[in-house]
Amino acid sequence: MSTLPTVEDVDLFCSEMVAPAAEDIELTARFFPELLSEAAQLGLQSLLFEADGSLDLARMALVHESTERIAAESAAVSLAVSVARLHTYLLARYAASEVCDRWLQPTLRAELFGAFAITEPHAGTDIRALTTVARRQGDHYVLDGQKCWIGLAPVCSYAIVLAKVDHRERDADTIALVVDMASDGAVGAPGPELAGFRGMPNGTLTFEACRVPVQNALACDGFGGMMDGLNMARIEAASYSVGLLRGAIREATGWANHREAFGKPIAALPSIQSKIGRMVTDYRAARELVLRAGETFALGNGGDQAVISMAKMFASDAARRHTDAALQIVAGAGMARNHPLQRMDRDAKVTQIFDGTSEIHETMLGRRVLREAANGLIGPSFFPDSNTAHEKTDNVR
Repeated sequence: MSTLPTVEDVDLFCSEMVAPAAEDIELTARFFPELLSEAAQLGLQSLLFEADGSLDLARMALVHESTERIAAESAAVSLAVSVARLHTYLLARYAASEVCDRWLQPTLRAELFGAFAITEPHAGTDIRALTTVARRQGDHYVLDGQKCWIGLAPVCSYAIVLAKVDHRERDADTIALVVDMASDGAVGAPGPELAGFRGMPNGTLTFEACRVPVQNALACDGFGGMMDGLNMARIEAASYSVGLLRGAIREATGWANHREAFGKPIAALPSIQSKIGRMVTDYRAARELVLRAGETFALGNGGDQAVISMAKMFASDAARRHTDAALQIVAGAGMARNHPLQRMDRDAKVTQIFDGTSEIHETMLGRRVLREAANGLIGPSFFPDSNTAHEKTDNVR
């Protein structure tokens, strides 16, 4: 097994590389390949990849620690690092050897970038509404369709694309294809400037009669493989949110302890103490949920969907609530365009939307618990001490 970076390595990367660049990235929205190269040299891009296919609890814990700590300085940098990790995971797990040989190692070294393409102009949460289609013609698939809101789309060298097979009906089979973006008929373009995660390229991928070799199909049901990747992306999104909470607590407590009103630091005010108390409680709760979600993912089968949804929903909602509370504490100073809480607040809002909105995760959880209750049990995702539910459900424990 390769040597893993340490938490101390991550902290040094954050303090020496990410923190000094964060304000410039936010104000200029510039991309930052030099930081991704440094992250790759440190080994952060390869945490989800091991030559023997293993994914242990130590790796998953370090995935969270690195994502959280980087996000506390710049959520955009944290997102870009985690996106690269996701691509290495999917390539190593599902791609044919010749496809891995071409794309995996350069991705691990941050010499090029991929994209993870599911969302379309008229298909977000409703994945069955996808219209991108791949039609088999001999030893190729011919790909037609458009993807939008895709991270790294304007700069990607390849994309892992979810498409329907042969027709666009809702019940069509799906396939995941690794598409060389230098192929004829494949175009990546910038999208609208985003309110959050500035500096992280985002845009559209368009495919018109794009020929993709049959061997570029991932060895999985397209939807199933992409859901495996999406579950990992949701865990990472929850980790960004925990990092934003961490940063908000740092900014709020630092300000409260030195800002004086009526002759004493505002930290002495019960209203401030109450806000900080709730912040740290939700931070610890969110962090524990994320670590638990990562544990279930490391144990296989895509992880426990209920715990992953809980982690993503709770952490992103808490980040949004408490970055706003931190802005209230900092007050007028937080209205400065270059104040760290400005970007944290907008980044936190984005986390409530991508990788499944908070509302869809609430709905999925509610549907599941009501279904299990109707069958006379509540599964271990909800009441972990329920031995009966443990025996009757297929959750990863």
